Amino acid sequence: MKGRRLSEEERRQREKEERSRQRIMDQAYREAERAVYARIYQDEYDYPQDYREPRDRVYEERPRRTRPDQQDTIPRRPEMEETILHRPEEPIPQREPVRQPPPTDRRPEDIPPVKTRKGRKRKIALIVLVVLAFLLVLGMALHMVFVKAPDLDKAESQGEGTHPALLEAGRREDVYTFLLVGRDDAGGGNTDTIMVGCYDVPNGQLDVLSIYRDTLVDVPWEIKKINSVYNNTGMEGLLEEVRDLIGYIPDYYFVMEMDIVAQLVDAMGGVDYNVPYDMHYDDPTQDLHIHYDTGMQHLTGEDAVKVLRWRQNNSGPSLSVGDVGRVEVQQSFMKAMIGQALSISTLTNIKEIADIIDTNLDSNLTYGEMVWFGEHALFLKEDGTRFHSLPGDYTGSLWSPTYQNYQSYVFVNDGALLDIINNHMNPYTTAITPDMQHVIYGTTVNNLPTTEDTAGG
Repeated sequence: MKGRRLSEEERRQREKEERSRQRIMDQAYREAERAVYARIYQDEYDYPQDYREPRDRVYEERPRRTRPDQQDTIPRRPEMEETILHRPEEPIPQREPVRQPPPTDRRPEDIPPVKTRKGRKRKIALIVLVVLAFLLVLGMALHMVFVKAPDLDKAESQGEGTHPALLEAGRREDVYTFLLVGRDDAGGGNTDTIMVGCYDVPNGQLDVLSIYRDTLVDVPWEIKKINSVYNNTGMEGLLEEVRDLIGYIPDYYFVMEMDIVAQLVDAMGGVDYNVPYDMHYDDPTQDLHIHYDTGMQHLTGEDAVKVLRWRQNNSGPSLSVGDVGRVEVQQSFMKAMIGQALSISTLTNIKEIADIIDTNLDSNLTYGEMVWFGEHALFLKEDGTRFHSLPGDYTGSLWSPTYQNYQSYVFVNDGALLDIINNHMNPYTTAITPDMQHVIYGTTVNNLPTTEDTAGG
């Protein structure tokens, strides 16, 4: 319809069609000119530079190039072809016959295909896939070789020191026990943290029993506290004292310095912990300054070590919680740390955490066995960690001739302890009996926190 204003899209479409028609016309003119030059010149290299090779099919504006001696003689239209062909001063040269390639006996199917860029990309992709598959298979093979479940038949507890009745009864399948010992150089290297663990892998359940450092044990030296055993008789002596309390020797042990806690917490990006007490303690002789208020705190590695060392304040509320309060803090902090260690954000740093453990931890487990435990720990239930405290009388004391004072002790309630072991931490198929224990000063008093008091965190 005349007078109608074209839209932008229609205008562009018409311009595009006009350019297309112009390209077709120019191409036709150009082919005619090439036909004329083919008759005039014997060799294609005598063509004007602009006509030696076909132009790209994409139309592009550029000036025509001609030889200086043909500035005014090159025809521009097909209708000029006859005039140029019959110039008497320029006879038409005869072209030499086209040379045919020598005959060959190669069949078409024998000629190798031309390699294209697309083919090269496919080949590179195939090589990459083959390499990745090889690395995956190699990693799985190495995992199968080195990462294995611990062999209980080779564990130290399965030989000398285990009660014959337990060996005869046999073990529960995939239930492992361990002793965790924490040494603190600030306390003279004594093992102020002693915990026995029982890990039921099929049920995803971990039970941990805290043994107080002042627990009375049968040793030949004067101060008969369990935290002094490791420094005097090493791990072998400590395992025997633990057996006298719980009735069996744990399968595996871990000895760690307090500094490893700081490194692990930092590798995890800190730990969110609900501090149970107002902690305000200063000891200039150790350059130790602890100041934390009750409530949720984000603790760095250095903060965590200070919280775990705290037992009393210089003044103010919660003046002293002693060894019982310290163990309560250890249990609740460990539960918070385990929960965060199994989070996705922490698993991204698993290599750094594994390197810290491998460097700073002494154990009778191999590295592959530790990795096996770590993999299965991912399947712990949300409430799959339970903490228990050694039952007994924590107000006990005995006279020390050397120090001329009464030393504080924890007297073990062996009957209540046996109930905890058989109900939660017995790896054998038969019950632990009193004759398997050796408690030198048993008591029926139980004024320590119950499992419910300490397991809540």
